[in-house]
Amino acid sequence: MNLRRIFVGNLITNCYLMEFSDRIVLVDPGDMPEKLLRACGDLPISDILLTHGHLDHTGAIGDLCDRFDCRVWMHEADKEFLNDDTLRAPASPAEPWWRHDLKVTNFIQDGDEILLGEGDEQILLRVIHTPGHTPGSVCFHMEEQGILFSGDTLFKGAEGRTDFPGGDHAAIKESLQKLSTLPLPTSVYPGHGFGTNIGAEDWIRGKRA
Repeated sequence: MNLRRIFVGNLITNCYLMEFSDRIVLVDPGDMPEKLLRACGDLPISDILLTHGHLDHTGAIGDLCDRFDCRVWMHEADKEFLNDDTLRAPASPAEPWWRHDLKVTNFIQDGDEILLGEGDEQILLRVIHTPGHTPGSVCFHMEEQGILFSGDTLFKGAEGRTDFPGGDHAAIKESLQKLSTLPLPTSVYPGHGFGTNIGAEDWIRGKRA
């Protein structure tokens, strides 16, 4: 599996592309569907993993699912975000192309496991429910590969915003404590900005204010 980061949208969202020999899996395709399709080349998109329901992480789903029969995975606590502009686009008015009806095929819960790929390429992701930024925020942990897709819960040196509708500051603190128990070398791939690792973010373990 080859992992790439692609910047999309005005908020420069990190969309992650996992390339297998016969398929593509995307994490948080927030915008620029044509750019993402070009990056996929001739391979079909089989799965889309969503860390939460904000439009800067979900905005390209409609166009991508028009092209491919994708499985779309999201925590059910963000179900109301899919087509409610007040919830899904709190920082900016929704653009016309965002009016595409967004649908999720698989609602997930904390501890669920998702198998991607087949045969020798198969990888396992575990869902970690990390509410705070939104009620249904999740991280996807690939334990064997030492990778965590943290969405907008954990950034390099910072936590996600909790001042949008559905945000909860106390909840994100508890979510960060949950992430602090992961192996320290775990590479963190956040929804925006630069990557980091759990060991470098000692503040989530209460070692600095």
